[in-house]
Amino acid sequence: MAENKKKKAKKPIKLNKKIPKSVSAKTVKTMKLLAIVFVVLLLILIAAAQFGGVTFSTVGDYFATAMAKLGNGDGYPYSVNSFDIDDVSLTNSDLVLVYDSNIKVLNSTAKEISNIAHDYDYPVISTNSGRILLFDEGAKKFRVQSKTRVLYEKETEHIILTGEMGKDGSVAIATRADNAESMLTVYDSNREQRFIWKCAKEHIVSCDISDNGKNYAVAVLGVDNGSVYTKVHILNEKKTEPVATFEYTDTAIANVKFLSNETVMVMGDNVCEIIKGGEVKEKIDVSVNTTYQLFISDNNSAILVLSKYSSTTQKIIKVYNKSGKELFTTEIDGMVKSVSTDGKYVAVLTNSNMQTFNMKGKPCGSAEVNADAKKVLVSSRNTYIYSSDAINLYSSVGDNKDKD
Repeated sequence: MAENKKKKAKKPIKLNKKIPKSVSAKTVKTMKLLAIVFVVLLLILIAAAQFGGVTFSTVGDYFATAMAKLGNGDGYPYSVNSFDIDDVSLTNSDLVLVYDSNIKVLNSTAKEISNIAHDYDYPVISTNSGRILLFDEGAKKFRVQSKTRVLYEKETEHIILTGEMGKDGSVAIATRADNAESMLTVYDSNREQRFIWKCAKEHIVSCDISDNGKNYAVAVLGVDNGSVYTKVHILNEKKTEPVATFEYTDTAIANVKFLSNETVMVMGDNVCEIIKGGEVKEKIDVSVNTTYQLFISDNNSAILVLSKYSSTTQKIIKVYNKSGKELFTTEIDGMVKSVSTDGKYVAVLTNSNMQTFNMKGKPCGSAEVNADAKKVLVSSRNTYIYSSDAINLYSSVGDNKDKD
């Protein structure tokens, strides 16, 4: 018979008499943010596995940006010297500052998400959906970057005329060409050439990419018997020739922008039209109230600014949705320096004030600004004003009377 072994009595567990210090609120907040980032990344990975279209490189960018945004900056106003800055823009909800030798990205607390150097002499940017196209106008280099890193850089064979960043990650670059006056080259999100189209006689002055990356619009400028003319070509990735062409005599088209995959807005010095499905859907009367400015947001809302009776101090603001439907019209007394929309609010900057409207045209916010204010950028309830020495942050809703 097996001998019964005596069970040893377990030693009592000694409790640590030291009581741990409570976790700070800042640490708790950071832990919560990390947990949220983890969950979001997990969902993205699941979506990538099931549906495709989201690459691990993209997920890496999301993660890098999320990590860079942890914590807060020193807040606004953010000091700048406008002599060193070539442009200020938005990508998603973050500010992009283009300096002579670098690009900075700031979040809504003025925290620096990234600061990436460049060696371009004449840097120009186009932003869309978190991506930034930077090209050297009049030179042969361009690059695409996320908010935190350079994704790729290319050198073209010919001088760059203009370019646009697409929502799907594709890029349109217009250059000079061999055996032609100019050409359009489209690169997909994998950096490969997707489409090439040459223009035999005219100079490309504006271009754009539809959201699905399959359609392209170009405005070309030419001279015939001493008269200036412009043509707008609608192109498709599967066609070698334009699917539609529109010609405008004695005018120069300044902007051609997609509102949707099939809808294009065209603005020139004495013309403004909305084209849909290869036909002119609407001609906006600019015979009395002349064209002044056009702004298209990432979500394809459009702001058209007209000079009332060609006045420099009285402007008409027209706002359209991505279908080309006019949402509202309002008049502004004063020189309009800049306009912006994010599809929720419309912001208008004049010499003395900033005004915001909802998408029904109802005024919802205002602020007095200094005369040196240069540009307005709206992102939901945050409205930024770029001036010669600072970038200020205002609320898009309510009076900002206590703001400088």
